[in-house]
Amino acid sequence: MKPSTTGRPNSIRRTSWIYISGIAFLLALGASAVLIIYGKKLEDLGITGNIYYIILIPLGFSCAAFLAGAMKSYASFKSNENFTYGQLNLTGPVVIFALVVGGGFILPNLNKKPPFEIKVRIISNDKPSKEFNDGLVTLYIGKEPKNVNIHEGEATFYNIPLEFNNKIVQITPSIDEYQADSSDQVLISNKEDYINIHVSRTKQSLSTQIRGTILNQKNAPVKNALLNFSSGLVTGRTDALGDFLLTIPLPAGSKVPLKILVDSVIMFNEDVTLSASTPINIKLAAGTH
Repeated sequence: MKPSTTGRPNSIRRTSWIYISGIAFLLALGASAVLIIYGKKLEDLGITGNIYYIILIPLGFSCAAFLAGAMKSYASFKSNENFTYGQLNLTGPVVIFALVVGGGFILPNLNKKPPFEIKVRIISNDKPSKEFNDGLVTLYIGKEPKNVNIHEGEATFYNIPLEFNNKIVQITPSIDEYQADSSDQVLISNKEDYINIHVSRTKQSLSTQIRGTILNQKNAPVKNALLNFSSGLVTGRTDALGDFLLTIPLPAGSKVPLKILVDSVIMFNEDVTLSASTPINIKLAAGTH
């Protein structure tokens, strides 16, 4: 009597199936390990992201296929008066596939830490914070710098990854005529209400070059008129065309008293506003030269 060999081909096919699926499992597992170990470098190259989920599917299939060589897998559905929507039963590798893929989608989100926000406030000794409504603040973080406009002396950066908490980053203000007083390397923390950035005027903005023309009542230029700003702070005289060009050691926008003397007689005594772009043109009263 010959021994039965009916079960041998099935046994060989099952062994081959286990080997093939085992190799596929190891390859998918290796790809996952590469994502974990070199995740930061791959992210810098722009390779991560959805690739994780692409690898997750074959990893789940290979796990299920590997276990199918030793475990039976089936699904059953029951529907009767005891079950309103019916009852679905899954066993074996099908369950493993569902656990690997489903867990791969859920677990990373469970470990994600919520981002935080950074509020930057501009501080200056010569100007209230709320008067800063021009310019912007740049936060150098990640691949691209983040720019936020200043409004009432504040700028808020949202969705900062928690990995940057308690880290030193670069924060740079860009405000006309102002500059940061200290280094732009700042420690950020999710426990701080505000990060104060102290600024002061640039050297160029501490003085204003002004120009203008002095005319008499007949709109003729007044030559050699003496201009006296702020009781001797700066003095100068008009040329033959009645024009003058002077540098005042005060920032633009400042109001200063100005006296104009013609032949030692005061012909003008009022406050003027310094401006580098708008000329100070003054028409004197009658009786001047």
